[in-house]
Amino acid sequence: MKEKWNLKNSKNINQMLRIRNDIDSKTKFEEFPHLVIVKHNFHIADDIMFPDPACLAFFTAFENNHLDSLEDEGKLILSAVDICEGLMQFYIYCRDPQQTVYDCIAFLKSNDLYSCEFEVITEEKGKRMNLL
Repeated sequence: MKEKWNLKNSKNINQMLRIRNDIDSKTKFEEFPHLVIVKHNFHIADDIMFPDPACLAFFTAFENNHLDSLEDEGKLILSAVDICEGLMQFYIYCRDPQQTVYDCIAFLKSNDLYSCEFEVITEEKGKRMNLL
């Protein structure tokens, strides 16, 4: 895991919540005010309700290859990843939520085994991050 991530303690043993520690929230959430949450309901692979290795590999590629390159282009910021009891969520702050959804679909459609839903919250400005 890169140094820009912190694991957040949770009361749920079946949850892994990673949150970015390198985001200047005041500045970044003004620049990227909209939140897109990518949600994937995965098949539970073991007794601690964690995704199977193929699912983890696909979404690791989504994060490390696709979202990181979009972040390098200044289009978005991946701020948190939450894996908990059959649900994986990517919290993405952006300028243009419609384009962000299209950019995510461009990668996610490469494997139809991993269907995703999108939740878009306009003018969210980091409120959800404060709750995480």
